[in-house]
Amino acid sequence: MNLIYLFTNFVIGTCIASHMAVIFDRWENKNFIFSRSYCKYCHFELSLLDEIPIISYLLLRRRCRYCKQPIPSELFLFELVAGFAFSLIDFSSINGITNSVFLSSLLLTAISDFYENEFDLLFLFPAMFIATFENKLSAFTTLDFISFVSIISIFCWNILKHKMGLGDLLIYLAIASYLTPSTANIIFLFACFLLLLFFAIENNDANYHYPFIPFIFLGLIFTQFLN
Repeated sequence: MNLIYLFTNFVIGTCIASHMAVIFDRWENKNFIFSRSYCKYCHFELSLLDEIPIISYLLLRRRCRYCKQPIPSELFLFELVAGFAFSLIDFSSINGITNSVFLSSLLLTAISDFYENEFDLLFLFPAMFIATFENKLSAFTTLDFISFVSIISIFCWNILKHKMGLGDLLIYLAIASYLTPSTANIIFLFACFLLLLFFAIENNDANYHYPFIPFIFLGLIFTQFLN
């Protein structure tokens, strides 16, 4: 029964990731709600089978069925990662729905940061809204408050020095408020570790600007499974 539960949630997560990618891709013209999905190369409308996350990518051998242009591999990775991100959520509870909206907002923000190294603040609005009204401030310990203020001060200093963007601070505030500063610190620590590992493997130019939010999202998944 647990395997069925995990598998169902995994599938839901892949579908959410697929839709978040569509929202990002069509954000400029706002036609991501009622319009059909289509190939961005040939603009041919996709069939239902072509829209099945992960499976369609593998069955089509990473290419559009109609024009044979390659399907972006990062889309497959987004769906796979989101599948794990949502696999532990209880969608039958209000808290589970709230968690899924929070994660979806961060996922959309991560996708935007991956492609453009920036994001529209509206992408993060649902997560900030939830963090504001469902915050855990009353449960903070003294150590949590000290950590919270210290990390925010470090973020602000680096923002003033133009070493990082405001978006990273907003995401830290959202995660630390909705979860706890200790959890947020673990998430960011894991994100930094992954980024350093990725930098060592990729061996890009030292001045290359890596998107950080996707690594934060991976760190969030890591802490979910730890708990």
